[in-house]
Amino acid sequence: MPNEGTSSRGLTRRERWIWAQHVFVALVLMWFALRGFEAWLVGLLTALAGAGLSAAVTTIRPKAVVPWRVLPFAAFFLLASLRGGLDVAWRALHPSLPIEPQFRRFTLDLPGGQPRTMMVSALSLMPGTLSAELEDGGATLVVHALSAAAMDSVEQLQARIRWLFAVRGSHLGEGLT
Repeated sequence: MPNEGTSSRGLTRRERWIWAQHVFVALVLMWFALRGFEAWLVGLLTALAGAGLSAAVTTIRPKAVVPWRVLPFAAFFLLASLRGGLDVAWRALHPSLPIEPQFRRFTLDLPGGQPRTMMVSALSLMPGTLSAELEDGGATLVVHALSAAAMDSVEQLQARIRWLFAVRGSHLGEGLT
């Protein structure tokens, strides 16, 4: 039988509340990024429903981000995404530019759950990289890179995510949860 305040999936009400807040903020930001203030009430209600449903079904413990680090991370991510998009467009328009497509294995040093999920998702928008596959229970990420130099953005993104989530110590070998 679950402890007081713990659901049958092992998460406390507080953890589900934190999860719902994270999802709500993410959904609201996506709505305003895609639609602006058009139908903002619909966006808020949709985000609220999505957050509630997500909190009800999740089995993942939320990992708190350091709040004051969100904006600098968002700026880094947006600039790197823009650079990545421009780089790919430039290469498409100038086929004579050298590319050396390759698959590389990258050992993740992030805890399972939100930090690893963010890494795998965000990497595809970094310059010259694409998440291809997770191996070894989520500890190794197979990356498709346009060049060996593109792998620098993988290291850089992992360092930024470690900073965002205030991750310390090694998490090598932790499976994706």
